[in-house]
Amino acid sequence: MYGKCTRYRVKGIPGIKDRFFDALQDAKTWLAQAQTDARRGEFVDPRDGAISLKDYISTHWWPTQSGDPSTIERIEQRVRRHIVPYLGAQPLNAIGSEVLRHWKKRLEKDLGPTSIRLVWATLSSVLQVAAEDRRLDATHAGPARSALRPPHPAGSKRGRPNRSWRYGRPCRTATGSSS
Repeated sequence: MYGKCTRYRVKGIPGIKDRFFDALQDAKTWLAQAQTDARRGEFVDPRDGAISLKDYISTHWWPTQSGDPSTIERIEQRVRRHIVPYLGAQPLNAIGSEVLRHWKKRLEKDLGPTSIRLVWATLSSVLQVAAEDRRLDATHAGPARSALRPPHPAGSKRGRPNRSWRYGRPCRTATGSSS
C-alpha cells in the first residue's frame, strides 16, 4: 500500500478543532473521553498546553498579578531568576514530575530550603492558573502541588509541635501570683 494513507478525523466537540488519528480505535477512544470530559466541563484540548511556560507567564499569568509592589517585585525576581531560565522553553503540558525533579535538584545547588519553597510556590501558582484557564489538566498541574514539593525547613513555624515556642525558646506562662 505504498502511497496510501488512512487517517481518522474526529470532529464535533464544540470549541475544539478537528483531530486526526492513524488508528480508528485511537480516534474512538479519544472522542469518547473528550465527550465525557466536555459534559463534565473538564475537557482540556492538549494543543492549548503547547504554549511555552515563558510565553504563558508573560501573556496570561503575569498581567493578572496584583498586590503590594515589594511582593510583586520579589515574585518577578523568582520568575526571572529561577523559573524562566530553566523551564521557560518547556511547553506547559511537558512540565511533569520528571522535569520538576531535575529542576528541584538544580535549585538545591543555589538556594536554601526556604527560597526553594518560595520559588516552588510561585511555579505552583502559575500551573494552577494554567489549569483554571483550561490549558492544563489536573495531571499536569498536580506535580507542583504533590510530594515533589520541598518540605518545610526544620525550625519553621509549620515544623513546630505547639505554639508555646517563639523565636526558638519557650514562652513564659503567666502565673496567678502578683509581685
